[in-house]
Amino acid sequence: MKPGTVPRKRKRLYVLDGKNRPVEVFDFSEWSRWMSENDLIFRRTLMEESGVTVTTRFRGVSEAGNGEALLFVTRVAGMQERDNESYGARTLDEALEQHECIVQKILRMLTGR
Repeated sequence: MKPGTVPRKRKRLYVLDGKNRPVEVFDFSEWSRWMSENDLIFRRTLMEESGVTVTTRFRGVSEAGNGEALLFVTRVAGMQERDNESYGARTLDEALEQHECIVQKILRMLTGR
């Protein structure tokens, strides 16, 4: 390595087992094939009147050395730019619970309750 260069972080790759638990894989081709052959979205909530969408999906990749991998992500889109956010989760259960909390929070914001 040349002086002054920063080593690149290796991405860690994951697929889901039969119970939707992340399992690390080390073969990029295997990971890529699995990602293309499986539905990665677990929940999508579209609030038609406001145009807001909340989507929870499996990412399948994390940066090496970042502690616990947040392999599931819930994204909010369609609100004011400053309100469009992404939230990571370690497990599918945690992500789905987070999804529901976000949807309820947005509904309260939209209805003023």
